[in-house]
Amino acid sequence: MKKKYKIIAIIQTRMRSRRLPNKALLDLEGKPAILRMIERVKLSKLISKIYIATSVAKEDDSLANLVDKEKTISLFRGDEKNVLSRFYEISKKEGAEIVVRLTGDCPLIDPYIIDQTIELLISKKADYASNTLKRTYPDGLDVEVFTASSLYSTYKNAKDNYSLEHVTPYMHGKSKKDFKVGNYTKVSLEYIADFSCLRWTLDEERDLAVIREIFKALKPLSSWQEILAFLMKRPFIQMRNQSININEGSSHHGENISKRYKKSNLFFKRAINSVPLGSQTFSKSFIQWPRGVSPLFIERGYGSKIVDIDGNHYVDYVLGLLPITLGYCDADVDEAVIKQINKGPIFSLPSKLETILSEKLIEIIPCAEMVRFGKNGSDVTTAAIRIARAFTGKDLIAASGYHGWHDWYIGSSTRNLGVPKATKNLTKKFIFNDIESLKVLLKKYPSKFAAVIIEPAGLVPTDESFLKDVRQICNKEKILLIYDEIISGFRIDIGGAQSFFGVLPDIACFGKGMANGYPLSALVGKKEVMQLMQDIFFSTTFGGDTISIAASIATIKKMEKLKTIQKVKLHGTKLINSLNKIITKEDLSDFIEISNTDWWPQVIIKKSYIDRKLIDSLLRQEFLKFGLLIGGTLNLCYAHLESKTFNETLEKFEKAIKILKIYIDNDNPKVFLKGDYVQKTFKVR
Repeated sequence: MKKKYKIIAIIQTRMRSRRLPNKALLDLEGKPAILRMIERVKLSKLISKIYIATSVAKEDDSLANLVDKEKTISLFRGDEKNVLSRFYEISKKEGAEIVVRLTGDCPLIDPYIIDQTIELLISKKADYASNTLKRTYPDGLDVEVFTASSLYSTYKNAKDNYSLEHVTPYMHGKSKKDFKVGNYTKVSLEYIADFSCLRWTLDEERDLAVIREIFKALKPLSSWQEILAFLMKRPFIQMRNQSININEGSSHHGENISKRYKKSNLFFKRAINSVPLGSQTFSKSFIQWPRGVSPLFIERGYGSKIVDIDGNHYVDYVLGLLPITLGYCDADVDEAVIKQINKGPIFSLPSKLETILSEKLIEIIPCAEMVRFGKNGSDVTTAAIRIARAFTGKDLIAASGYHGWHDWYIGSSTRNLGVPKATKNLTKKFIFNDIESLKVLLKKYPSKFAAVIIEPAGLVPTDESFLKDVRQICNKEKILLIYDEIISGFRIDIGGAQSFFGVLPDIACFGKGMANGYPLSALVGKKEVMQLMQDIFFSTTFGGDTISIAASIATIKKMEKLKTIQKVKLHGTKLINSLNKIITKEDLSDFIEISNTDWWPQVIIKKSYIDRKLIDSLLRQEFLKFGLLIGGTLNLCYAHLESKTFNETLEKFEKAIKILKIYIDNDNPKVFLKGDYVQKTFKVR
């Protein structure tokens, strides 16, 4: 600060309090609370004079008498209800240029935070600055700073009782009353981590107990970081008053996280009455995110971004569970869709588009000689099982990975409620990359298996020799080999994992990314097998839906033209390396890492002394706070390649990781989880 400003601090306080009477005079290690606070304010390097502003009410006489004895501070007594007038009169009298507003229930107020807020106001040439516009500091370290001219304007224009009592609502624009708010420029002081869940104010008996513990253990003038470090090692102390709501007077302009998702939370109450889980999809429901501090409903998407119904924007690394390969609202795909909408979505006879897309899939997918369409992955995996049983005349299925919600597969998972026991017994699990586990099954049930179905590529790196061994065994045993390429198709390679590894199945299932978000799946395979579809009943009204097929044709055309898969994989490697550097820099490599899978990076929560579920939940909470939607994986699309998006991701990721580091260093990191634990649907990979 080059210019010298006349800066005064005004501490408004009174003796009357319903919850904690006479709190200003309560003893803190041998001194009244208000004097402990004054001691700390005096350490400010920028404040030239300190005032106690109380009322003329008789109840405040004892406070006034105490202050009168202090020669280094001044006393002002004014209207009991019109606190704004007290600030105005003091400022006029002193000829102040900048005013610091403090409240007398903050005996742990930090002089460095006061000075930071003052400097922020000056550097930004603002009218009003505060660390409470968006709360990140503990409640009880509240600082408001404003210019004297803003105060005078407020005094002239703000007439409602709420503004008169709380002084600043007219300035920061969040008065409870519905009146025209003054045009003031505002700036917010925010800490790198969010500690707004901590309560260091003096308003109730439980608060007093916590603050007395602090003063008893530490030096009276300890910094707020020293206090924080002390409490982190003694979470039982800070938990004593955590259940108390922030009082009205201090929270009227504080941003509560729940407000960020107000519309989501309100709409959820409506949705849960008509939709189980409030979502049509398990993995899109509230159980996947820390409930209460997460968005629940999305309004729109654009490129690699989404916007929730509260208007919050996020860089999206979930991508609707992987269907988005190019980006939301891709211009070329949307143009093809709109063109087809004008012709019609579905007809009484096949559209020629069915053949055009089928021919294209046969061209790019090695095992494809014929094609049948469905709407989702479960459609075509189930069709694959049916055709395998028809072709081989056998019933048992050997499965590894996740293959959809239909009885034949889900009966073998932990989500098997409602599946007949007889059906459950027809599917047997084996371990991916472990050829011996498959051999054990085949030996236990000789000549009983119709098919082996696997995800040939996924979160676990594929052992190419494993695929070759499975292929050989299936040939020998006359078992059909089915690849579930719902995820790997159009991501690891445009022709799927079979094209990437060069080991071909008999039939394969594709979906998700083949139409950039439009509902479409495909069963492809050898002609001798697929021709059975003429006799097997697999027939859906919307299987030839022209809208999705037109979208797929446009998607594939663009992917081939721009070589999007190759570029996305290169970007994935760059992203993985950059994110892991951030993790290493913050010394968190023992807790988390990003897997080295260029087409589908995974956020790995490592086994440690801290519950992995807690780390996962905290990480998702912080990602969301900074505008990143990241689940267990980093799902990539072509739109993510924009340099602006890449840099934005790194910046937001680093902020979240820095905060996670603070949480992990705490003896009780659970205290920082503001929502529910993230729940897993079930483990299949």
